[in-house]
Amino acid sequence: MIKVDASLCLGCRSCSNVCPSQNIVRTETQETRSIHWKRCKEECDLCVEFCPAKALTLVAFDETTPEPDVSFDLIACKICKSRYATEPMLRRIESVIPVNLQKDSEGLDWIRVCPVCRRNIEADRATKQMVLGRSRKTP
Repeated sequence: MIKVDASLCLGCRSCSNVCPSQNIVRTETQETRSIHWKRCKEECDLCVEFCPAKALTLVAFDETTPEPDVSFDLIACKICKSRYATEPMLRRIESVIPVNLQKDSEGLDWIRVCPVCRRNIEADRATKQMVLGRSRKTP
């Protein structure tokens, strides 16, 4: 059975991604992400091993122990305002990436920008560089 330290959980969904029995249920609305751990008798511990925050531990099965639940508000992208990540996830990323790498070459705080906007920005920049490069080669 899984025990969760909610103060350590990032809401990253790594545990639910690796659970072979689908005993970890995640639900998401436009504003929140919730994770629910069902009582599990399997003791495979993949979720424990894959948890980047070490928020999970394997404990003896106990029918009287409540099934853990954790919920997070999702943080809005600085550009499109869509909600894409939990605050603990973003703080974790910020804590492990050197400060000088947290902004791109144009000063954009990319950690607080959703993957869709980051991809679009990088595609626009690459296109502009390619066009500029081609225009310099034209006689």
